[in-house]
Amino acid sequence: MQEEKTRYYWVDVVKAVGIFLVFYAHILQRTYRLSAETVFFQFKLIYAFHMPLFFFVSGFFHKPKDGSKLTQIGTLFQKRIFPVFLFGGIALLIWPAYMFVKFGEVDYGLLLSNTLLYLQGHPLLNATVWFLVCLFTAEIWAVLFLSKVKTVLEGILIAAFFLYFGYLFTSIKGIEEYYLLPKNFWYFHESFIAFGFFTLGYATFPWFQKLVNVNLLIRITLIMIFGRILIWSVDLNIPYKGFAVIMKTSTHGNFYFFISAFSGILATILIASLIPKIKWVEYIGKNTLILLGTNGLFVSFFNSHIVSWLNHYENTNLVIFDSVWVSLLTIGISVPVIKILNRWLPQWVGRPQADGPLLKAISPPEFVFLKKTVQKISQGTGNIKE
Repeated sequence: MQEEKTRYYWVDVVKAVGIFLVFYAHILQRTYRLSAETVFFQFKLIYAFHMPLFFFVSGFFHKPKDGSKLTQIGTLFQKRIFPVFLFGGIALLIWPAYMFVKFGEVDYGLLLSNTLLYLQGHPLLNATVWFLVCLFTAEIWAVLFLSKVKTVLEGILIAAFFLYFGYLFTSIKGIEEYYLLPKNFWYFHESFIAFGFFTLGYATFPWFQKLVNVNLLIRITLIMIFGRILIWSVDLNIPYKGFAVIMKTSTHGNFYFFISAFSGILATILIASLIPKIKWVEYIGKNTLILLGTNGLFVSFFNSHIVSWLNHYENTNLVIFDSVWVSLLTIGISVPVIKILNRWLPQWVGRPQADGPLLKAISPPEFVFLKKTVQKISQGTGNIKE
């Protein structure tokens, strides 16, 4: 049986807004390459907070569990990395035909190298799901550290430490030269910052449950305040011309990154609290994991072509209009995929312990052989103190 979780409509709305921004920003990204002046500020503004928002919200429902930490990590691998492999496999089936149509030949060497990079935690065949890899690594930190966190203050202090340390750690050029891991191996480097946002969401969730129910006028006022802070701080995070925050590449800029991220998170949550009950918004919010995967397919095989075909690079209003309708269109096209995967392969889209018509529930890994081996070695080496 899969554990039932309490759902909060406003959280699903936050996730729906977040995933729309992912689709929208990836359209802007393609347009930005052709006409920076038209869309750059929008692009920079969204990237300043939309990925921190997802890590933050992911921490809302983390529940420390008893039992083997190794088993917990194994279950997280099933929930987060199985979808990475699934959407990578789907992309791998499409890439040869796409290459042949576009270039007249298939670069099997490139496909092989990109496939092998999955061993390092880099899902280049479907790059959007990098978030799931980074979240998996961040959640390992959660398994190791959050079981002993009992108060909001403790959570905030741990989050502050990881955010600060992660910022410094990712700012040091060539840091990977001092140990064996390559840069962002399984997003190890970025996971410190991701875990900081995750922990802050975990610790402050009770506060947000109250915040989304405060007086309507207060919420609207706060949205305007945090929105203004977001715009102000984004304009100050410019270490070089053309800079934008890209968490995927551990590009954060200066300390205004944190101000932008938190103000964007707060504004988005407050906006979500104003949206009335709408079934399709709730549906989108419940299926953001699958939408991350389908968005990666659109980014790889569709977005650049639709942007080139529309040919609206210089008119900001047309760029916004195109980005909105194309985002909504591609989300709509994704709905049949959501239905198929949820129905037939739930184990591969975040619900490994669910029964399906094709596959039975996947049991949590017990690592019995590994545990017995470690136990024998421990017994053989003896105790430190007799």
